[in-house]
Amino acid sequence: MALRDRYTGVLEALEPYLLKTIIIQNNNMDELMRIRKIYNSHAFYSAGTYYLFRCCEESGKLLKQMASRLSDWIYPKLPEDLCFLKKGGGDYLYSVVHEHMYGMDVTEEEAGELMERVKGLFLELKAHRDLDRLLDDAIKHQTDWLYISGHRLTELPERIRELTELRELEIFEQDLYRLPEGLFELSKLECLKILSADLEGIPASIARLKNLKVLSIQCASSDRPAPGYQAKPREEISLNRIPPEIGELEQLEQLTIQYTSIRELPPELEQLKNLQFLDIGMCLIERKPEFLGGMKQLKYVNVSRKSLFEMALDNPPEA
Repeated sequence: MALRDRYTGVLEALEPYLLKTIIIQNNNMDELMRIRKIYNSHAFYSAGTYYLFRCCEESGKLLKQMASRLSDWIYPKLPEDLCFLKKGGGDYLYSVVHEHMYGMDVTEEEAGELMERVKGLFLELKAHRDLDRLLDDAIKHQTDWLYISGHRLTELPERIRELTELRELEIFEQDLYRLPEGLFELSKLECLKILSADLEGIPASIARLKNLKVLSIQCASSDRPAPGYQAKPREEISLNRIPPEIGELEQLEQLTIQYTSIRELPPELEQLKNLQFLDIGMCLIERKPEFLGGMKQLKYVNVSRKSLFEMALDNPPEA
């Protein structure tokens, strides 16, 4: 079934429970604010067509048949951003899938109880400030998205390999220096983002992430900058090479590696036929390699010793 046919089929199946259709035209901010005030909901955040359905056992069964994850509710696969509104106004559950924004109007205690009762429901808790508790719950519920920050890690625990359903992982840990082999056993991983002050390197094992579409590594990043904090000079950053094995990531579409002591790019990058976005900024490369000119599918390329901000200053827009 074509994606468009599936999308239409979902709306047709839910039509018996349709209560109202709200259309907000582009640039009609007054109407958007009026609707948001009426429903007191995060669900209304931009122009578009909003469908309000009656929530009952029958419509609930249909929703369960159509998808198993909130992140599946995204256009064109399905109508975007499934939300549940309270009868008197406000959100019970909301989602903005593109931005990974999800929430439920429950207390910390209620959230914990729900997680105990419903396998697969992974909610952010204050208790997750403890890394072991965070990983316990993430592994128990086999989350497909995880954000790790504020734990003062120097390396990730090897048990990260137990998150076998993980599709997106973002790590913002200033002191993270070494990546464990267990990370590269996450065969379903599609997006990996790492922010750290310094990173030892990218292991050759990166080639095992066959489903990876987005890889982003940014050094000189601090999750708790103290007054007077300064990043290391680029020459002192440990990350000084991109392993040739990265050329084996056949699904890779976006590659960002910023603020490193990298001086050259491996020619194996030319094997990445799906790569569209390449940003190797604030590195020590003197000139863009010629082989990049043959990668016609690239829509954006930045290989520069300068930051995007510095480049913008060098090339101000014309008056």
